[in-house]
Amino acid sequence: MKSKMRIDPEKFAYTVISSYSSDKDNAEAVAKDHLGLFLNAYFLAEKFNTLEAQLAEKAESKDFKALLAKLMDTKLFG
Repeated sequence: MKSKMRIDPEKFAYTVISSYSSDKDNAEAVAKDHLGLFLNAYFLAEKFNTLEAQLAEKAESKDFKALLAKLMDTKLFG
């Protein structure tokens, strides 16, 4: 089946804020913008990792594999 994908939340958050430019005019407001964006990106990556792990776990179940086999037999996918 497919391999698990995992995003490093810290690296992802740093990448997101490194390309962000705040339109605020004072240093504290800029810092707050970046901090808010960093935290949102970090927790979004963690949420993705959790969902990906759950999906990978379900993908390994016999029921999922049987359903996938039935779908492939319908010739809708090739």
